[in-house]
Amino acid sequence: MLAKKNFHVLPCLLVGNDYELIISGNLSPYANSIMEEAKRWNVETRVHITGPAKEEEKHWYLSHCSAFAFPSIAEGFGLPVVEAMYYGKPLFLSSKTSLPEIGGSLATYFNDEFDPAGMQEEFSNGMYRYEATNLESKLKERAVQFSWETAAEKYWRIYKSLLEK
Repeated sequence: MLAKKNFHVLPCLLVGNDYELIISGNLSPYANSIMEEAKRWNVETRVHITGPAKEEEKHWYLSHCSAFAFPSIAEGFGLPVVEAMYYGKPLFLSSKTSLPEIGGSLATYFNDEFDPAGMQEEFSNGMYRYEATNLESKLKERAVQFSWETAAEKYWRIYKSLLEK
């Protein structure tokens, strides 16, 4: 778990509801920063840092979660976002790096300052929008666009067009 994942901004989203926050990934000292923030918001009993998740555990988490939040500020691609879309889960993302390209108009984006009050409102509005507009099927459809087959086909077209020139 790296600080660039920005997970420490998430505990504020647990205020005023009964959600739990589960964060999986390689353990590091950064987990202490996340838990310090959870204590600040008095939600430390609802923040769970699991360490690395096996594929079957990841499947269980993604199929049973209420939402997927990924506030990363330095991401190469964002494969976890595609995985969450595959399960049709509401997405709450950073507007940094490649994440807007992945989530498109289907995701809710946190304000660039990660202001807690703003994030709480964005989360509430995003959950309402998800329920009101039935985004689940659209998210699943978008996830399929990000397959290795699709990527290979697009690269093949690029290479082919270059060879034809």
